[in-house]
Amino acid sequence: MQFKLSALVFAALAAVAVASPTPQQGTNCKTIFFPNNCSSQGQVQCDGSGGIIVCCDRCF
Repeated sequence: MQFKLSALVFAALAAVAVASPTPQQGTNCKTIFFPNNCSSQGQVQCDGSGGIIVCCDRCF
């Protein structure tokens, strides 16, 4: 009984860890602000919201 309970708790924690990984935008990312853009940094835009832009060498 104890083993089944431990296995259930471990499985639940593993599922949560897989479901919420650390967000990654790409490689060598920088956060810049409007009016700058990624091309002025020699990078590509991977993410952004409003006046905040995430520029990276390569997006995932």
